[in-house]
Order: sequence, then structure tokens, then C-alpha cells
Amino acid sequence: MNKQYYVKLINDSPWKWVKNYFDNLDTFVPKKLAKLDIKTEEWVKFSIDYFDQAHQTHEEPKPHYTEFANKISALNVEMGRNIHNSFELYYGTQNETNQKIIELLGESNRKRLRLIPDFLLLKLIVKMPGHGSAWHIDHLGRYTEKFGDRLNIDKNTHKCQYGQIVRLWFPITDWDNGHMFQISETVLTNWQPGDVYQIPFGMGHCSANAGYVPLLTVSLTGIIDE
Repeated sequence: MNKQYYVKLINDSPWKWVKNYFDNLDTFVPKKLAKLDIKTEEWVKFSIDYFDQAHQTHEEPKPHYTEFANKISALNVEMGRNIHNSFELYYGTQNETNQKIIELLGESNRKRLRLIPDFLLLKLIVKMPGHGSAWHIDHLGRYTEKFGDRLNIDKNTHKCQYGQIVRLWFPITDWDNGHMFQISETVLTNWQPGDVYQIPFGMGHCSANAGYVPLLTVSLTGIIDE
């Protein structure tokens, strides 16, 4: 970054619109929903065994994002997010990796979360030191791509004919120095593997690995069995 570009950013303040949007949302206070039985070593081994089927990505607008989500992503890139600070590996969209991750989760953990078995999308996400996910909102892009022809999804309520669709998050590895996950105004730290939290759709969140060991987490989308 040169001085001219820095001065332009400061003077233009291109973040004002998104700050105004999130400042006007109701505050969400995440609470631990459940404690899953997670065998960290098996998940780490999976990330090695299926490395060639991991999707390697970084911050940038994407075709499956909504228009609003892409606008946020474009702002993040404008502010300096790139492959050198937002890189991640994620598993669950290539070949049979989603089914393999569902098997890793296990039937008892699925039942503990009261999730319908036929409509699960799990992404195992690996963040190396120095990388993180910029402030953003979640949507149902990948989930709709996978299950949209079988589900009647209301985009406003995120309900379908089988119940409420939810986005859950849980860590695979122990919390370590420099690891954080923020949902709304709450910064999560000091977690243990399998601590489950909900990320409401449309609610801002981000994560970072400012430490020195890899951070492995899971983003899970599914339908609550009501």
C-alpha cells in the first residue's frame, strides 16, 4: 500500500455503509448450545488424507454469494484482504468429502443437535497462522446449490417444508493463543473441541488465527428436527 491509496481510503471511508448496516442490527449474544464428542486426531488425519479434495480459497466475491454478501467481500478486498491474510482450506464441497465429514460427526452428535440426517452440509475449515475470515454475513448459497431442488426454502425465514434451517459452528481443536471467533459483539475464546454455537443468518461474524498453531473449525448447515 502506498501513501496515496492510504489517504484515499481514510478520506473516502468506504466502510461507512456497512458499519451503519451492522450498527443498526439487534445485538445477538451467542450461547453454547451443546457439547459434542469430537476426536480431534481423527479430524486432523482427515484433513491430511483428503488434502487434494480441499477447496483452497481466500477473500474475494464469489458466484454463490448474494449481492449484499459480495458487496461486503469487495469492501474487504478494497481494505486489504487477499490471499496472503485470508487463505483457508475447506473440506465438504468436493466429491465425497461432505459425506465423510458427516461420518466423522457421528450419529450420536447429530442426534444431540436434533438435525435431520438427509440435509446436512458440513465444512471443515483450516486457518493457518496469520490468516482469518473478514467480517461478513452467512447465506445459503452452497446449501441451496446442494439441496435446493429438494427443499422449498423461504429466503426470509430460512425455513423449509421440514423445519428451520440453521447455521452452527464448533471448533475441532482446542483454543490456543491468538485464536478468536466473533459473533455480533461477542468474541469467543477459551473454547474446547465440540463447543457448539449458532450463527444467525444475516448476523455479522469473523474469525482469526493470530497465533502460531493451525485452527480447525466446522461450519454446519442443517434442518432442526422439530
